[in-house]
Amino acid sequence: MGVENNNHCNHIAREAALAHFSLMFGYKIFSLYYPLFLAAAGLSLTQIGKVYFWIYFPMALAAPLAGFLSRVIHPAIMAAAACSGYAAYALGMAFWGGAAMAYLWQIVLGISAAFFFTASRALLIADSDGDVEHDFSWFYNASFWSAALAPAAGAIIVWRFGFEAAFMTSAAICVWAALVSAGMITNSWHMKHGHLTWGHFKNGWEKAFKLAFPRSAAGYIALSFIVLLAANALHPFFVLFLRDDIGLSQAQVLHFTAIMAAAFSILYFFVLRRRQNGHPEAGILRGAQVAGASTIIFAVFLPVLSYVGAFFLELARSVGGFFANTGRSALLAKELKSRPAEGAALDTIFAPLGIAISAMLGGYIIEYLNYQWLLLITGAMMLAAYFIVSIAKNGEMR
Repeated sequence: MGVENNNHCNHIAREAALAHFSLMFGYKIFSLYYPLFLAAAGLSLTQIGKVYFWIYFPMALAAPLAGFLSRVIHPAIMAAAACSGYAAYALGMAFWGGAAMAYLWQIVLGISAAFFFTASRALLIADSDGDVEHDFSWFYNASFWSAALAPAAGAIIVWRFGFEAAFMTSAAICVWAALVSAGMITNSWHMKHGHLTWGHFKNGWEKAFKLAFPRSAAGYIALSFIVLLAANALHPFFVLFLRDDIGLSQAQVLHFTAIMAAAFSILYFFVLRRRQNGHPEAGILRGAQVAGASTIIFAVFLPVLSYVGAFFLELARSVGGFFANTGRSALLAKELKSRPAEGAALDTIFAPLGIAISAMLGGYIIEYLNYQWLLLITGAMMLAAYFIVSIAKNGEMR
């Protein structure tokens, strides 16, 4: 019976990973080059930061609603509808209507993302009877698999046919992702008809917060949020950073990002998944340590870094962020196993809220200081939080 459950669990994880891969492949056809598109449209770094803010902040706000609705709507249907929202976004961007319309379409994208990730995580939490950390690592790594392939395809489309063609291609792939997501409806899901009231919403979240933040877990979850915020501050501007500060050409930027994603996936299969020992707290600590130290080193040596040096330091930053993210998801899944809808929504809130805040702050820091200061500040944040949580943990063990 145990083997049967684990096979079912792996089946769920792989289906969710395939849906995630399909959606992210469509999105990453153009998303890597999106800052270049916005810069060419005349937006400043601060405005680019605001564009990303209007993706991720609505995503954080919509996640509780998505978790609530998953009580009466099968998550597979929600995920399929969300993929259709991604397709609508891509079509909207193909017919660029200026900065104001761009902000509106970011909100559509953010809400769609909230529904997709909340729905997928709800299925993973509810049906993971085996190693939940391993299941979430499958799900998160799907984004790296897509990043290893989509940028090359996107570069060819953008540079030969323009951004409009890339957006159209993206929309078609997102429709395919919707079909893949709809296929997950064969998985069991306990509906709670008649529970769609404000009272049930409020009571559900009160119980979820009590379960999610016991004293033993609160510090680790806070640390993972700081890593999320700090490690992603550079993300919206990364291709501009590679071009302007590292001095890479457009072709080198393409090679850098594609090889990075491929290297990470290889590293995951042969090294990282072996380090996931079922203790998410240890993963969060390890992630903060690796991400913080590599970010500080990146900042200190930035003026003299070559392509190779920047590559390995960014790979280390990605590894640190990956450990912290999978650790947080596994920890929340463990604490909220009895409430998968709220657990999925709460986990979905963390990532977009951190990225929304970091995108705004990152834009201001880069514009008024520079990239090196951004790396120094965020690296110091992660290491300081790591030492605080480590000291507190050692104090409790005495």
